[in-house]
Amino acid sequence: MIRSPRLRAGDVVRLVAPSGPVPRDAFESGLAVLKQRYEVRFDEALFTREGFLAGSDERRLGELATALADPDARAVVMARGGYGLLRILPFLDPDGLRAAPRPVVGFSDGTALLAFAARAGVASIHGPVLTQLGTLAVEDQQALFRLLEEPAPGVVLANLDEVIPGRVQGPLLGGNLEVFSRLLGTPFLPDLVGAILFIEDSGERPYRIDRLITHLDLAGVFNVVSAVVVGDFSGCKEPELLRAGSPTADDVLLERLGRLPIPVAVGAAVGHGPRNFALPYGCMAELDTRHGTLVALEGVVS
Repeated sequence: MIRSPRLRAGDVVRLVAPSGPVPRDAFESGLAVLKQRYEVRFDEALFTREGFLAGSDERRLGELATALADPDARAVVMARGGYGLLRILPFLDPDGLRAAPRPVVGFSDGTALLAFAARAGVASIHGPVLTQLGTLAVEDQQALFRLLEEPAPGVVLANLDEVIPGRVQGPLLGGNLEVFSRLLGTPFLPDLVGAILFIEDSGERPYRIDRLITHLDLAGVFNVVSAVVVGDFSGCKEPELLRAGSPTADDVLLERLGRLPIPVAVGAAVGHGPRNFALPYGCMAELDTRHGTLVALEGVVS
């Protein structure tokens, strides 16, 4: 993977909204955190709203392409997730990102953008979007800054719970389960051979999680990855009237993944819940289920 130049205090960071509409209050809260460390630039058009999108495909694509090509920008951070990146992926320029690499930061719908970067061979960061950043603990915020600034971040996740034991190394890939599953069968799916696959999601009912995991299984994903790490699955409940006797999201994940012949760990503080530790996307990592750790063997930056 191509590692971008490390950031330092005062460097320029560009904000983009390539997915859903951006709530201003949450934006301002996250902006206050990011501005304490970097010079932050964005266009007010970022607050455009067209239905469930932050403006037209043309607006969102133009903003993202401009940010990725900005010679001053040392990193590009998504303002929020939602939906919309899949619509503009085919029009992004991987050659431009390779020629002038900089970390892309996002999660949720940003999974599609991180996968694009991985396909381009550029390391990126699965981490909080701006509208989440202001709600997170200082430790989570510092985890993001560490990946942006330190070439050797070391332990990125601890206190994982072992489901299937093992110790493996591989590139760290995955993200939001729903979005990631939509990349199957497209030219935007990263090479998963030997990868440590991490997943998270929000608001998906347990039977849908079962269907998504089964889809990955039928597509052969679990035949090629080296391990699975499960993050937060917040709000993944059945409607009240259907809960009696229904398995929970945790039940489904343990039942579907607990039969795999590869290491599996759960309890990663990653996703839409109250914690969201930044992860070096596409970089080599080591999962040790016995110690409950995920260690970055290389950083996003150099």
